[in-house]
Amino acid sequence: MRDAVITDTPDPRVAEAAVWYLSLADGSLTEAEQLAFDEWLADPENADAFADMSRMSRMLDGLGEEPEVITLRTAALCDYENRTDSGRRRGEVRRSLFAAALAASIMLVFVGALSVLSGRSRHFVTGIGEQRVVLLDDGSRLTLDGDSAVDVDLGRYRRSLVLLQGRARFNVAKDPLRPFTVTAGNRIVVATGTSFSVELLGKDVHVQLFEGHVAVVNRTAGRGGMQAEQFRPSRLAAEPQLSPGNEMVALADGGEPPKVAAFQMAPAEAWEDGELVFENETLAAAAERMNRYSRRRIELADGETGALVVNGVFRAGDAGAFIDGLSALYPLRVQVMEEGWRIEKR
Repeated sequence: MRDAVITDTPDPRVAEAAVWYLSLADGSLTEAEQLAFDEWLADPENADAFADMSRMSRMLDGLGEEPEVITLRTAALCDYENRTDSGRRRGEVRRSLFAAALAASIMLVFVGALSVLSGRSRHFVTGIGEQRVVLLDDGSRLTLDGDSAVDVDLGRYRRSLVLLQGRARFNVAKDPLRPFTVTAGNRIVVATGTSFSVELLGKDVHVQLFEGHVAVVNRTAGRGGMQAEQFRPSRLAAEPQLSPGNEMVALADGGEPPKVAAFQMAPAEAWEDGELVFENETLAAAAERMNRYSRRRIELADGETGALVVNGVFRAGDAGAFIDGLSALYPLRVQVMEEGWRIEKR
């Protein structure tokens, strides 16, 4: 991140960035203006200025209720009014004057708010049998399944999250200027405003889309190494896309091509209400999900046992009922231990 510098007259690039930012926010660009914006944005320094303006405005919107920021906004409003009143007396052009005054005033607020913004990178984790709902600073909602962990970094160019283990659902606040990404293994899910879940299950990554659209890309660099330009719509159009009601399953290490199939939304959302619904699931996958809710663990003897197919609805945390249901369907050898159960196909 570059150091912010305030001057009485903003850099022309900053004023231009303010004009483009306001026009995009209004949705008022003509086709010719869109082409002009794309050409302007192709300059790396212009792209940096636009990213700065976008980030400052959006972050300040998210901190609007902070007492320190309210004070800073009041001071900036006075500064803005002084600049525009002075400019009108000199007969300056209103649009460019407005942009320059806005740019300077936003920067005044932003620099003062940096201390408020410090420490926004956070780590969220749930224990066994616990669920957690978190409202993020940008207005997005994060729901963690049991025994799950997510890192959240609301950064300069994008909102970057990493699913470290387990499963989480993401209801994303719309911000087309700052993509929302979730990394799981070597897969990155990119969204702007949508609702989806990501799960690390065995060696696979599962992505289920409930609303909106997402693209799934391979991670080509370590966390933080991908640039904002790689998440522009023109780049993402060539990547695998999901539509609502579709699930992508791929190896977490990014080996084989992903598989996409339809899924039933109601059963897929049931875990948020404490129920686990299994439809033609392998016992290995079902046991891993059950283990997120019970300290008494289910252990499988071998791959043949793990390949058994499971169907049914079970209360999360009721591993005993799950074992009883399996035993009624399959010839199993169940060893009861203090720490849980060991299951083997006869």
